[in-house]
Amino acid sequence: MSEPVSDWTTDYDILDPDYLADPFSVWDDLRGVCPVAHTERHGGSWLPTTYATVTEIARDVEHFSSRSVGVIPPLLDAPDVPLLPAGVPPISSDPPVHTWARRLILPWFSPARVAEYETYTRELCRRLVDGFATTGHVDAAAGYAQQIPVRVIGILLGVPETMSDEFTSWVRDVLEFAHIPERRIRGRDNIVRYFINEMEQRRANPGDDLISYLLNAEVDGQKVPDGHVLGTVALTLIAGVDTTWSAIGSAMWHLATHPDDRRRLVAEPALMGTAIEELLRAYSPVTMARIVADDIEFHGCPMRSEEHTSELQSLAYLVCRLLLEKK
Repeated sequence: MSEPVSDWTTDYDILDPDYLADPFSVWDDLRGVCPVAHTERHGGSWLPTTYATVTEIARDVEHFSSRSVGVIPPLLDAPDVPLLPAGVPPISSDPPVHTWARRLILPWFSPARVAEYETYTRELCRRLVDGFATTGHVDAAAGYAQQIPVRVIGILLGVPETMSDEFTSWVRDVLEFAHIPERRIRGRDNIVRYFINEMEQRRANPGDDLISYLLNAEVDGQKVPDGHVLGTVALTLIAGVDTTWSAIGSAMWHLATHPDDRRRLVAEPALMGTAIEELLRAYSPVTMARIVADDIEFHGCPMRSEEHTSELQSLAYLVCRLLLEKK
């Protein structure tokens, strides 16, 4: 158990129970007294708390690198453990690699491509609801939100729906158990080993899936390196699954605890698109970080090379859009 936080400006803890329950109050307080906070916990990091400072850091790829995007320090690798030598591109790469890495996978996430999964997704959601509608109760996170993205991402990767429980367990190990290194290592290793095997199978029998596409893709006349393929596929599973079930769960939690908003949506269904955008903004499930590439004084803060800067959850959705426009 970590020591309680006594001063959020110089000793914040992103794993503190109070912070996890209500980060918004912490951010509001920090904006007024210390817009860029610092901590030595979890390897040390800086926390910009305003839209302006977050976007400034995100755009300054010269001083703030994406090669280490986790807000918790990466694991020390044990012997005989399979690694992700190229990271998890494109989010763990800087230009010029980020430019072609992002362009490479864009067709798979275009509106037209995503629309191909809509029929299956709607059928899946109805099937899940039918499964618990007669019981009168359900764990909306575990029984609904967590069941949807893992199966849809499975279609994208060309893996069977029967792998959904394993994928869910592995992703949770990687992302939800930062305080238990053994679980993080286990989850990462299972994901890496599984996709190394899948890559070998697709070489022999390619299909209409993202893994096969990446293995046969070329950039500037050269095959995409295996490490890059592995990292991108692992990212597709981890990020695609966790962010989506978190966003669905957060949206349901908000509507369950804000009955006026729920009643308004029922009465005015035309607001659904606006509601989705606002829920994504308010409960963005992604917390990204940058690694300080060179010593720099940022708004009076002397940041040293290899320190982390953590971007706020509530701003991540907007920052991602800005980054996409920039790169």
